[in-house]
Amino acid sequence: MNWLLKIGFFSILSISSIMADEIDKSMNIIEKTNNKLKTYQKKIDNLDEKTQEILSVYKYTNAELKNSRIYNNQLRKILSSQENELKNIDQQLIDIENTQKNIFPLMLKMVESLEQLVKMDMPFLLEERTNRIEKLKTSLDKSDIKTAEKYRIILEAFKIEYDYSNNIETYQDKIDNKTYNFLRLGRTALYYQSLDLKEYGYWNKQTKSWVKIDNSDAKSNIRKGIKIAKKHQNVDLLNLPFLTKKGM
Repeated sequence: MNWLLKIGFFSILSISSIMADEIDKSMNIIEKTNNKLKTYQKKIDNLDEKTQEILSVYKYTNAELKNSRIYNNQLRKILSSQENELKNIDQQLIDIENTQKNIFPLMLKMVESLEQLVKMDMPFLLEERTNRIEKLKTSLDKSDIKTAEKYRIILEAFKIEYDYSNNIETYQDKIDNKTYNFLRLGRTALYYQSLDLKEYGYWNKQTKSWVKIDNSDAKSNIRKGIKIAKKHQNVDLLNLPFLTKKGM
């Protein structure tokens, strides 16, 4: 009986030892498996983060690509519009160049006609008018003055000459180096009066020369006309009958 008990006891010990070893092995396997699972989970987590990062980059890149396409389409429209505008500008430059080619000879003729007008007209404000024409000639040769400005000052000179026909004026000038008071009635008549009020005369358009006046009534009217031009007297009728007399 004791023998059987001993055998049974040793058998139990042996089985327990074996089972303990197996449990230890199982626990080691489980622990290793858990460690591997943790490692895999970390890898999965890392992969998930990278996937989310890649997805985010993709979405951003895709949005930028759409924006770039929209911008490029708009840019094409702008470039097309600019090309058309450049073509229009080129045509305008060609038209301007052609206009300048045509207008420059016209301006030369306008200045020449002004010069002829001054030469053929009564000799009033001769120095002032001649200097104005010389300045016009000089301006035509200057490259720093635009064509439009050249044309403007020529038209201005024409307007000044036109206005001479519609007003009266008194001023001082010289005849043969002697200073006189002059009275201009539009472009109709031109008179002179000496500063001492002793000499009077008028410009004869037919003979293109100065003619002395002896008529006392005419002298009185010239004095009156000068006062009116200076605004020292109200406007009044001037009686200058010699204007209608042939040869006067």
